[in-house]
This record gives sequence, structure tokens and C-alpha cells, in this order.
Amino acid sequence: MKKQILCLMLAAVFAVGGLITAEAADEKKIETVPVEVTCEPLPAAGDEPGTVKAATTSQEFTVEWAEYTNDVDVWVLGDEPKVMVELYAKDGFRFSYTSKSHFTITGEGASFKKARLYDSGSRMELEIELEQITGRLPAPEYLEWDGTEAVWDELEGAKSYEVRLYRNGRTVTTEETKNEYFDFSGHFTKEGDYSFRVRGIARYNNRSGEWSDYSDDNYMDERDINRYNDNGRWIQDGRGWWFLYAGGGYPTSCWKEINGAWYYFDASGYILTNWGRVDGRWYYFGPDGARRTGWQLVNGRWYYMESDGIMATQWKLLNGKWYYLDATGAMTTGWQQIKGYWYYMDPSGAMTTGWQQINGKWYYMNPDGKMYSNTWTPDGHFVDASGAMIW
Repeated sequence: MKKQILCLMLAAVFAVGGLITAEAADEKKIETVPVEVTCEPLPAAGDEPGTVKAATTSQEFTVEWAEYTNDVDVWVLGDEPKVMVELYAKDGFRFSYTSKSHFTITGEGASFKKARLYDSGSRMELEIELEQITGRLPAPEYLEWDGTEAVWDELEGAKSYEVRLYRNGRTVTTEETKNEYFDFSGHFTKEGDYSFRVRGIARYNNRSGEWSDYSDDNYMDERDINRYNDNGRWIQDGRGWWFLYAGGGYPTSCWKEINGAWYYFDASGYILTNWGRVDGRWYYFGPDGARRTGWQLVNGRWYYMESDGIMATQWKLLNGKWYYLDATGAMTTGWQQIKGYWYYMDPSGAMTTGWQQINGKWYYMNPDGKMYSNTWTPDGHFVDASGAMIW
């Protein structure tokens, strides 16, 4: 009896399988996928992403929805808008092809990127690319003076800026900066009205954008010239070092470049030395007060100071090697557990990858440095929960 029931069940399964196969065979393959894209509005630098729609003239499938997949608040120069479109085959049809030759994408400069099939070809996700947003950066806005510092609003899509200083309408100097400000201390050499203009350098093609209008005038008299230039001398007293301008006065609560080195003067006019915290950031100035950059050995531990002097923390890629600086900024070595994963940093602080022999045992690290544990390695060895190779 049991054998008879089993035979009936198998027969039913084969019958259903045959029915499904027959139904699939009866469905017609969709040979061509025509899709037209429309954007409202067409993506342009500075605009918020609007809506994107997709339509088809085919009678074999329908367009369910379309949307941008870029995670942006506004478009910037260099962006490449991407659109995801979901398609459904009509009864009696199925999608079978994902190669470019079977797609006709039109409208708004759109082009095929890739396609994926789901549910035995009844559903398709189609990825479409629009033309890269090109053009020239607009002029920066809201220029103003803050003492000797030229300031302007951030320009989306700019990797750096050129800022030009004028005295009485004639060019004094042109400088480049990655910040939205530039301190012209040292460039005020004569009495007069100083103004500036600025333009962005595009991140995507390194081209210069439009020049801004002129800023308001910043009048400098002879006393200001002496005060804002490096003409002066260092003075040391019982509390520390400070800088006396040739025309009198001294810098306070500010950064100042003197003879090629940067110093920070506190509210009393004294320079910071060794470790110092400015605007919530840590810097290392050294015993002489000059701001340091790059690797610094301090009290037997290595720290890395960025090009602007800010102390680095967490992961840092330097000369092709990854280093991990802990919350205090100190470079780590040996085993480190970071966000739930184990890493091994060699004695130089560099993150290791591949097989590493540590204290007589072998461990395997991913290309991203994460230790393998309780699994097989790519070359066929097994490592236990501690990461040590068993065989």
C-alpha cells in the first residue's frame, strides 16, 4: 500500500513538473526590450533630483516603476545619474536575455548598463545610466573679510579654490587652497583698499570655474601693515613665547604663519607647544611651537598628523599600507579588535594580510585585514575559532 501511495505521489510530481515545463515552453521569449526614459527636470548641477519615468511601446511587458539610485541631495558636476527600472512580462511572455544587444534605451541620453532576471524570467530589473553632468562650476558666493582672512561659501563639486588678492584694483597674488577661506597675512605690504575674488576647481575634471564678483574692500593703513605682516620679533618671558609686531601689538587667538612655519597663539598671545587642542582638534606643535605634520614620535608612541596638522585617528592609508590609530591618536601594533573583527598590525604598525606566523601559530588575514576564524581559508586550510590553523 505504501509503495502504491509513493508511486502515485511521484507520478503527480512528474506530472506537475511536466506541466510547468510545458507552460514555460509555451511562453514566448521577449527578444527586444525597448524603454524610453524621461526626467523632470533633466539632471543639472545644483538641482535636486526630480522624478524619472520609464515607458515602453512593447505589448509583451509592462513598466512597473523607475527611480534614481544615486544617494545625493543635489546633483554636482561629474555625477553620473543612474536609474533602476522594474519590468514585468505579460502573460504568455518571459524575459530571457540580459545582454546589451537585446535592449533599446532612448530618451535623455540614457544607455543600457545591466539587467537581472527574477522569477524564471517573469520580472526584470534594468539598470540605466544617463549622461554625466558636465559644465563649468558657477562662481562662489557670499564673499567677506574676517580680519586678514578671505572667506566664502562652499561650492559643491569643487576640490579646491583659486583666490586672488587685489590692492586698489591691481593684482597682488593668486593662491590655491582646499578650504573655503585663505589668510592673506604677509601679503598686505602697502596701505590701500584690498579685495579678493575666488573661483572653484572642479573635482571631476580639474577645470577652473567662473570667477566670483569682487569682495568688499578691506582697508589697511600703515599700522595694520606692520601688525599683520611677519615684521617683528619673538619674545620669551616666564610664561612662554609670543610675537611682537614691528608696529606694536601681538597676535592672539589665531593661527599665524611666520617664516614658513605655522603657530597658534592663545587668547593671551602665547604660542601653544607640544600637544594643543584648537577648535576641538588635536595638534602637535613640538617644543618650539611650530605645527608638525606627518609621523611624529612622542613619548615613545607614534602619531600621524595630517597635512593641516590635525591628529589622525582610526584607519589611515599611507604609502600603500593601512595603519590604525586609536582614539588617542597613537599608532597600534599587534592584535587589534576593531568593530568586532580581529586584525594584526606588524611592528611597523602596518596592517597584515594573508598568512601570518604569530607566536608559533599560523593565522590567515583577508585582503581587507580581517582574520579568518572557524572556517576554511581560500587555499584549503581550516582555522579554529581563535583563528589558528588546525590543518
